[in-house]
Amino acid sequence: MAEHDMILHMIRQRNQKPITLVPRHTALLVIDMQRYFVRPQYPFGQVIERLAPGATAGYFERVNATVVPNINRLQACFRSLGAPIFYTAAGSWMEDGRDLPPWMKDYDDVGRAMIGQRIWPPVGDASWEVDDSLALLPHEVVLNKPSSGTFTSTPLGQTLHTLQIESVVVTGVTTDVCVGLGAREAADRGYQTIIVADACTTFSAEMHQANLDAFCLAFGRVRSTEEVIRLMAAADV
Repeated sequence: MAEHDMILHMIRQRNQKPITLVPRHTALLVIDMQRYFVRPQYPFGQVIERLAPGATAGYFERVNATVVPNINRLQACFRSLGAPIFYTAAGSWMEDGRDLPPWMKDYDDVGRAMIGQRIWPPVGDASWEVDDSLALLPHEVVLNKPSSGTFTSTPLGQTLHTLQIESVVVTGVTTDVCVGLGAREAADRGYQTIIVADACTTFSAEMHQANLDAFCLAFGRVRSTEEVIRLMAAADV
């Protein structure tokens, strides 16, 4: 067996370890499912398409055909059990984006050069809003994060602590950037952390799977939408 195959076998074995979810101690985290990450007509999609023509078609197809419907199923499950749902939205507090970290400013510079617009919208911009397909309820919280890390740049950690949350179920976009980082941050803070494989995506299937495998290697577990729903339904609420 090749070295890579041996490591993958180890990862698969680790991921098979049984887990339980207690709804009153479990939160759903929906990362960056904003209009500009879900729809191709905004600067984010336009710039990536200019840089690599044809590269975004599969991504937007997966987001809308698979990720959104599966997040909808998880929303219905968590809502029915009274388990909290938190949403993040990546954007700048300041109109000109000067509060963003350098790597995000670099992408804004590319956007200005190519289409005359920044990639990352400010809070309140129409493209910044969580996409309508997720149909947020009035009491559900959207946390702006002017960086990649959910726990780094929002008060989510304190809120989860106050709510006595023990497990975090992570979904959204993209697997290799904000989803993966948010899940790792949660694991480092002591939460049992699950990434939902078919409720997140990135620009290629290979990058998606590689990042799920890397997460399983050290940090947490990967489950499907159906498996998470079964775990939530089976729990003694």
